[in-house]
Amino acid sequence: MSVRSSGFSLIEILIVLFIVSIIATLASVNIGSDNFKDRLETEVKHLTRVAEFALDEAQLSGRDYGLLLGMTNKKSEDVFFYRWSRLSKNGWTHPQIDTDAFADVFFDPRLQVELKLDDSPLEFVDIIASQSHSTPQIIFYSSGETSPGRLLWRLKETGEILCELEWNIFGKFSFSHKVDDSES
Repeated sequence: MSVRSSGFSLIEILIVLFIVSIIATLASVNIGSDNFKDRLETEVKHLTRVAEFALDEAQLSGRDYGLLLGMTNKKSEDVFFYRWSRLSKNGWTHPQIDTDAFADVFFDPRLQVELKLDDSPLEFVDIIASQSHSTPQIIFYSSGETSPGRLLWRLKETGEILCELEWNIFGKFSFSHKVDDSES
């Protein structure tokens, strides 16, 4: 006669707990990275909406607007950012419009931003340290045209492209998620 016990052994319970903890860890890592990518997507879409607004504002006001992309050092890390400007009699200055749309935006330090105009990559300089108002790389002309180009956001650590923003001479923007590295 054999005695049959019901339930699980301690080893079986520990193995199940171990497997569940690994799955939970992987899920939290994936959720965290998706949150990072979601924030980036939100920032890029915001940039797109403000660029469209700047092009409209340039046409209505008869003054050119510009987008200056740069890099600065914050807490011992290189951080990419963008700044809006408007062409006035005194050169390129910050737009004096009662809106936060033209506020400076700093990207996550884990990101590298690459700007291509006419398919030629541009170098970024430390613009924050400069006291003068630098000429923006991207111009939104009062005629309704803009400098065509492409922005890529990459992870600094791996070089992986996370998203791309491309626009034509008429200011038509197209956003896409991760693109094939061979295109860049």
